[in-house]
Amino acid sequence: MIRRAEGTGTGTYTPEFRDTADDLAHTNFPLPETKPRIAMLTPYSGGNLGDAAIQDALIANLRLRMPSAEFSGISLNCDNFLERHGTAAFPLCAISRPFYGMCGTNTIQTHGKVPQQNSTPIKRVLKKIPVLGGVLKKAHTRLMGIQQEYRHCVEGYRFLRRHDLLVVSGGGQLDEEWGGAWGHPFTLFKWAMLARAAGVPFAMASVGACSITSDTARYFLSAALHMAQYRSYRDQNSRTIAASLLKGAERDAIVPDAAFSLPSAELPSPTRLRHISQGRAVVAISPIIYGKPESWPYQNRALYERYLRQMADVVSQLLDRGSLVVLLWSSQADRSAVRDLRERLDAQSKQKLDEQLYVPDITTWRDLAAMLLDVDVLIASRLHSAILGFVAQRPTLAISFDPKVDWVMEDLEQTKYLLQIHDFTAEHVICALDRLWRNREVVTGEIGSYLQRILPTFAPQYDTLSDLAMAACTARTN
Repeated sequence: MIRRAEGTGTGTYTPEFRDTADDLAHTNFPLPETKPRIAMLTPYSGGNLGDAAIQDALIANLRLRMPSAEFSGISLNCDNFLERHGTAAFPLCAISRPFYGMCGTNTIQTHGKVPQQNSTPIKRVLKKIPVLGGVLKKAHTRLMGIQQEYRHCVEGYRFLRRHDLLVVSGGGQLDEEWGGAWGHPFTLFKWAMLARAAGVPFAMASVGACSITSDTARYFLSAALHMAQYRSYRDQNSRTIAASLLKGAERDAIVPDAAFSLPSAELPSPTRLRHISQGRAVVAISPIIYGKPESWPYQNRALYERYLRQMADVVSQLLDRGSLVVLLWSSQADRSAVRDLRERLDAQSKQKLDEQLYVPDITTWRDLAAMLLDVDVLIASRLHSAILGFVAQRPTLAISFDPKVDWVMEDLEQTKYLLQIHDFTAEHVICALDRLWRNREVVTGEIGSYLQRILPTFAPQYDTLSDLAMAACTARTN
């Protein structure tokens, strides 16, 4: 279960569960006892570059306060966390669900399926009694799931015992859209319980709230919030939702999205995009797969097709104006939206693509930020496309698919450049873009002022997290 990066120790990894303490002894971390050990929990599989930026922001800011700190990931892709962020990793969940499951070599369950076995006399009899056979199969699947959860909890507890802080940060952590109530809400509850059992401080930092509709999800999330020794939310609306789950949450801190706290040393240098543009206006567009069947929990083919048609019209008008259009993404899943958008361009626009359309290869949030530093304006749909645009201090027009996008535009006082995905048109985009272009110097100043204003709010949060980790580390080593 426990995964270590190569060259960081003698620990080994297999995707199966170990059943004995002797086996687990080989996974101990050979670290000096004076080093604080921080586990970072996130429903992050590696594809969402905003989530990646949040992890790097936390690591960078905590390392400023604890230079010797070691960071582990509890995520949906242990391989990715090891490659990009930390020295050890552990699977976030025991059982994968649609739109919420482990990926990479650390997958431990595949949507509740039971391995096929050779036919036996009992199975042949049960085939003749399909109702009874179906009931027993479901019971067996549930039993296997319980065993998976039990083993995951046992190893998760042992994993946490080697740490001084469990911190949940960023993204839509208070949310049941991806995987339902038994997806992330249950996972947060489970890890909060394991942290309490292991005697490890549990914190939620700059978390966001999204879709919470079921009583089951509300129970899991309220219990997780109750067990947190520190809580903060990325915006006022998320805190209001948290307060509906937990009495007293209305007094918790509001600390903006952690991506806003990326130290300047973490930001990349601009690309050579200005050379490619040859003096043209550079407009970046970051589309989204929202509603695309089989790609999003909410599926609406008509809405997705309408979105693509309107955005294709926007691209065509920008090409007619002589602009350089850059298509990019803040989630690897949106690569397909870029392809779909290109396919819907008319023949006349496609003739201009070689000279006026640029699609960079983006694999990390730094690749994205480097591009954004070189564009004039950005049209974004995902939350972290907009946030990283603001981090790069680019004037941004948002086509919102979710209230969380509205909220960040409100916080930056940019609602003049906010449209809604359900009813926007290409003409709305072009008109808003023209206003943004005329006012871009003022807008850039407003973004810079916001960044300066929120900067002091991050220090107390990172100080508190560091204090929690150092106190636990001192208690562990004494």
